[in-house]
Amino acid sequence: MKTKMTIPAPLSFRERDRRWEIARTIMRNNELDTLIIYGDRESAAPAPFCIDHYFTNDRLGSVVIFHKEAKPVVITFAPMMVADHMQASMRGDQQWIEPEQIYVGKTGANIGNMLKEIGLPDRPKIGIIGLEPYPPFYFDGALPHRTWKGIMEAFPNAEIKPVYMDFFKLAAPKSEEELALVRYAAHIGEAMSEAMRITVRPGVSEAEVAAAITSTCISMGGFTAEILMGSGPEYIAWGPPAWQYRSQAPRIIQEGDIVLSEIFALYGMYETQHQAAVAVGNIHPDLERAALVARECYERGVDVLKAGVTFGEVVDAMEKPLLDAKGWHVHPLIHSINPYGPIGFGTAPGIEILPQASRYGNVGRLPNPGRDLVLQAGMCFAFEPNCAFGNHLANIGGTVIVGENGGIELNSNSTHLMRAEY
Repeated sequence: MKTKMTIPAPLSFRERDRRWEIARTIMRNNELDTLIIYGDRESAAPAPFCIDHYFTNDRLGSVVIFHKEAKPVVITFAPMMVADHMQASMRGDQQWIEPEQIYVGKTGANIGNMLKEIGLPDRPKIGIIGLEPYPPFYFDGALPHRTWKGIMEAFPNAEIKPVYMDFFKLAAPKSEEELALVRYAAHIGEAMSEAMRITVRPGVSEAEVAAAITSTCISMGGFTAEILMGSGPEYIAWGPPAWQYRSQAPRIIQEGDIVLSEIFALYGMYETQHQAAVAVGNIHPDLERAALVARECYERGVDVLKAGVTFGEVVDAMEKPLLDAKGWHVHPLIHSINPYGPIGFGTAPGIEILPQASRYGNVGRLPNPGRDLVLQAGMCFAFEPNCAFGNHLANIGGTVIVGENGGIELNSNSTHLMRAEY
């Protein structure tokens, strides 16, 4: 059942001005002549690089340029974005960006020419958001080579400074307006998780489950681009279901399965994540045990997620039950959202301990960036503790906000192993 929750009001001009001041603070702190924010294309989800939206509150896929105290310039990808802006104006929608700020032509050459037009010196100091690694997909940064090349051809003597982490530290603590959007996204995610639970039963396909999850989100005014999902009496993988990228039929759920998912719920481009797991009848004892370990990891993390502690301390607390149980894990235990940044795999074993891993050229381990980050109240984190014994993997989790004295939980159903009813 979907409970009622009031849809939040649109973000205000006060919120817009607060964010534009963040951009100017970054410029002042780094003595920049200008700040360039690169936005990746729309529909590049999950984990899109859409920092442009943070400053425009508009359609994704633009480059935003701040220079001194002037209003930002928005260089967008196609005339359709302008048509959308016109339509919104005709409807009377509240818009942060005025027509005079918008230009079409998201290329390095056009960006370089715009920088000349706004009056940059011959040897400018340019800050860029889009160069630094942005796990889990942009390990070499999001800014394309040709965009970089166009900027450097226009200003060959420019000093370029990556400033994403400066942005993260200022933007990660959310305002009350932003937290209202996060809470509503979590409300949608809770309903999506419940839709999954009541749909899962023997004889139903994974595709039917994905359809129920997605339709619930859309019907509540939310957005979701992908669902990570897998099922079986044993399971070790993590990602979108194989039938979405291979020509094969969706798997049919059976008695004794566990159905694992990662659900992305967005409202106004504010994201929550939900690690919904559903047991179908009597599951393997190692799955039950793994779910209990994951729950203990979750509880330890909630207890320590408070202002003043480091992200590394949270990761260490969360992985202790996993280490004590001698389990392994396949994906992070925790990572930031709104925006992405710190990610916590910890030191516990990964898939490299599985016997079949020896056949692969390099299984690899992903880095753990952000351990030294000191948490501030209002930061958002996706909790996704997971534990496996042998070939039996379980995960749970939801979205938690950093509080003054501990984590503020936004979800309840996906933070436990759920049970199918049939």
